[in-house]
Formats: sequence, structure tokens, C-alpha cells
Amino acid sequence: MKRYALVLSLFISWNAFSQSLFIKEMGRYSFSLSDITKLFQAEAPYLIFKGELNSDEASYKLVKQTNEFQIKDWFQKDWYALQDQFEVDLDAFNRFYEGQDFSEAKRKQFSHFKFNKASLTFKKVIPAMKEWGGLTHPPLKVLKAPLEKYDTRFRPVDNKQIDPTFFSPIFHQEIDDVSQSELSFNNEVHALADQAAYLKKKELIKNARETIYLSTLIFGCDQTGQELTHLLIKKHQAGVRVKVMIDGAISRLLKSRECPKKMREAGIEVIETTDFKKYKGFTIYHSKMLVVDGQEAMAGGMNYLDAEHLSKTTNFMNRDVDLYVKGPLVLDMTKGFLENWNHQVALTQKYLPLHQDLKGLMKKLDGQRLQGLRGQKMYQDILSEDSSAMRGVCRFINQAPYKNPHSIGQAYLKILEHTKNHLVITDPIKSDSRRDHFFDAIPIAALDKFDMFNLLHDSVQKLAKKGVAIDYITTHINMAGNEYVSVMNDKISQQVEEDKTFLANFSQFKLWSANQFYGRTHYKNLIKDWVPFDNVHVWANISFMHSKIFYFDRVMASVGSYNFHHTSTDQAYESTTICMDSHLNHELDKILVQDMANSVPLVSL
Repeated sequence: MKRYALVLSLFISWNAFSQSLFIKEMGRYSFSLSDITKLFQAEAPYLIFKGELNSDEASYKLVKQTNEFQIKDWFQKDWYALQDQFEVDLDAFNRFYEGQDFSEAKRKQFSHFKFNKASLTFKKVIPAMKEWGGLTHPPLKVLKAPLEKYDTRFRPVDNKQIDPTFFSPIFHQEIDDVSQSELSFNNEVHALADQAAYLKKKELIKNARETIYLSTLIFGCDQTGQELTHLLIKKHQAGVRVKVMIDGAISRLLKSRECPKKMREAGIEVIETTDFKKYKGFTIYHSKMLVVDGQEAMAGGMNYLDAEHLSKTTNFMNRDVDLYVKGPLVLDMTKGFLENWNHQVALTQKYLPLHQDLKGLMKKLDGQRLQGLRGQKMYQDILSEDSSAMRGVCRFINQAPYKNPHSIGQAYLKILEHTKNHLVITDPIKSDSRRDHFFDAIPIAALDKFDMFNLLHDSVQKLAKKGVAIDYITTHINMAGNEYVSVMNDKISQQVEEDKTFLANFSQFKLWSANQFYGRTHYKNLIKDWVPFDNVHVWANISFMHSKIFYFDRVMASVGSYNFHHTSTDQAYESTTICMDSHLNHELDKILVQDMANSVPLVSL
């Protein structure tokens, strides 16, 4: 704390001395783009210049701490566009660093860099560009080569190495029992990342005819929040039944109630959950889903915020994934929403429960079982045939503290027992490690439960110790402050443009503080728990890695709202979709390989 106080004191003193200088712009701008291009040609021949050299004017400075070139008026630039000035020659990069694939080449490269424990960043041997987000190459917006060229772990799956238990009816019946879910078949499922997911949600809402059920942790009133609010009100006025659930405590804390209030004033039923402290801890409503007409749905990790909806993967917003679902599974998602809605109605004493809707839905589920679209009677037939076992075989798990607060975790534990080859996890912030004693957790979590978290942590650690290949994809220090980073970047840009220098400097300090506050525990746990294993590759993505994926042997994929964090594992309302689907796996492979390619490898720390 003394260090933060000193920094704040110096910061205030500096601003008192100079009201016209934005500290982030200090430094000597002595490099032109032509200078940088010549340097790369000499020292990093794998970097190819794609832009136009219109001028030799010096407009870049070299930030010594990270060895990165920063363009003048940084906060007024389009960072996403700047990333297109260069591209990386994949083959040349792999040869230069003697890697059999891009991942190995990067890990070898970063193993020679000095890690700064104060800033939690690597100092690069060859300078890079600041808009690359800590990488030594421009971000990869498109993967142009076969996936195994980026990472040999993602070569085509060898079916002979797959544990046959994944296709055992008894195994899936055990998961049914612990998760209170069941398999349905021949579902259409697609992984949609970032802005693509938002555009699909808008399309579904616009095309809704009868019902729209929406739940989320946060519904912001930023640009996209206002767009969706307008659409939802319009559909309500057209006679569509619109029901919305958001977390009451977090909405109040973040002051994000404006758009839900507008919806409520327009006649839409909006529930703000009230059971924050009800279930022996701090329970949040973290389940995110959109179900339209009982026919199509979106569910995954995304909140309703610009940081999610306007993300272009590498523009320093959130990186997130939702699933689009069409098929019998949509009824499971509808059921989860209706059950939670009725429970919240009983708690809040607002609106009417949807008992008749739930009763009608249960009849539809029975009808699907009779048609062979779901249920244990079909497990043997579906799972024994190659043509059907990996075609939309999915379950939706609705975890709620009033039912079973550990249903997702119990399913994961079953699946992890039979994961033998490769586990991929995407996880925002590693703020948790195993808790054995009261003081092992940060003070705010001192009274929380870690029962399921400890079990999952131990189960994944067991795989690591066995030598199973694990890719752990999480967040870089520059984005550790979560969605706040995107919001503050916009705020700083506006303050600089309006010549509010003191406020811009203060906002920059708050942004740095947020990244350090969350980032220190995050990196400490990564370095302690996961970096020491050679078979565990830890990747710090240049975006805030908000997606929540567990990918078991590249056979079974779970995409949902469930973080590898004690709040999700032991306390919160959560949901996830677990599928065996070859087309979905192909989509996830591309997303995950791109995530690793756009990450800093945490090595030799």
C-alpha cells in the first residue's frame, strides 16, 4: 500500500506542476515508421510491413520498460487499424525461433525475455509495437494455415486415443444423476465469438413472434444496451411476451439499472434478483441466456455490455464465446429460465409465476422422449453409432443454489476422470487457489465456501501431474482490470480530446491500479499452480478473456457462464451447455488456437 500511496502522491504533485501535460504522452518521439520498418527487416525478418510509408516524420517513442514503440497521441488512434500495418510470416517465425509450431516458437522466444515482477510484463529483446498488446508480432485476426501449424496439439483427433467412456450410456446416466440434466440429440450448435454473438442476438430478438426470455448478470445502458432496450420494448409493444432477469446486487453496485428501468416503465417484466445473501454466502445471478419462441437460443459467458458486443477479438475489449442453439436442447434452456423465474417471483413477490408455461413445457419434453429426441432410452442407440454420437449430442445444466449449487462441478468431476490426452480451459482471472485454511482467501471471500472449487482444482492438478497436455488460456496484465479497462480507455480518450489533462491522468492511474489490483493475485496463482508444469501451457491473452470453456480431450465441450472460480463453483446461479458435436469442436478449435496465438506465454518465471 505504501508504494501505491507514493505513486499517488507523486502523481498529484506532477499535475499540480503541469496541468497541460498528459503523462502517458511524455517521452522523446524520435522514431518514424520507416525507422521501425528498417529495424524489423534487420532484426525480425518474420515481420512484414503492409502499410504505406507516407512520411519519415518521427512520431513514435520507445517505451523502455516493455521495449515497445508507442505512437504519438496514443489514445486518439484506432489501435485495431494500427495492428494491420504489419503481419507475421508464420513459417519464418517458426524457423527463426526453431519451433515445430507457432506455440513452441513463441514459448522459446519468451523464455529468453526478462520478466519484470513489478509491472508483470516481459521486456522484449527486439522492440515491438504497443498496439500488439504485449505480443512480439501483430495479432492474428485470421488463421490462414492449418491449425497444427500454430499448435501441434490441435492436429486432427486420433479416435484410437479417445477414452470409450465418453460414449458409454452408463457414464452419461451418471452425469444425468449428478447434474439433473439429460442428453438430447441432433441439436444444431455453433460457437459465436464477440461481436458475431451480439449480431445474432439482435437477429433473434427482431424475429421473435411469441416469447423472449433473457437473463444476465449485467445489462448496461451503453450503446448496445440502448439498442437492445429499444428492440425489446418494440417487441413487447407488438405483443411478444418479454421476461428479463438480472442480478439485483451487482446492478446496484455498478449502477447499471437505467435500461432495465426503461424496460420496466414500458411494461416489460424485469426481475432484479434479491437473494444475494440468502444461501450462506454471496449468491449472484450469473447465468446468461436468451431464449426466443422456445425454438432458438443463445447462451454462454456474455454480459450485455459494449465491452462484449463491440469486441473485434483484438481491439482490447472482451474475448467471449456464446453458443447458438437450435433443436430439442432449447427446451432445456427454457426450462432452466422458467424454474429460476418462478423461484425469483416467490422471493420478490413481483409479477406472476409461469407455472402453466412450465407445465406445458414438461409435456413437450415428454413428447420429445417419445420421438427419440432425448432421454436415456436412446443413449445406447445414439452413442454407439459414429454417425450420431458426435452430432449435436448435448445437455444443458442449470445450476441454482435452491436446487443443487454444485451440479456443473459434479458433472465436470465425472468427465475429468476420463480426460486422458488434452484439456483446454479458458478463464478470466485466476484469483483463486486451493483453500485449506481461513486465511488462504482474500478478505472479501473469507466467509465464502470453496468446497467444489477445491475438488475441481485438485482434479485438474491431478491431470497436470500425470502429464496430460493442458492449455490454460486467461488474461494478460494489461487487461486484468476486466471490463473496466475498455470503459476507462474510452473515458481517457474523451478526456484527452477535451483537454481535461488532470482527469485523464487520474483515469490512467485508476486504470493502472485496477490492472495491478486484480493482476497481482492472478499472476501469483498462475505462477504457483500452473506455470511449473512443462505440459501445462499458460497463455495470457491480449484481450480480457471472458469466455468460460472446459474442453475435454477435444471430444466433449462445455461453454457457459461457469468460471473456474469459487463464486461460480460454490455459490452462484450458473448454466452451461455440454456437447459432443464434431462441427462445434471444429469451430472451437479455431477459436482456441487463435486465442493462444494472440497470447503471451507465461514461461521461465
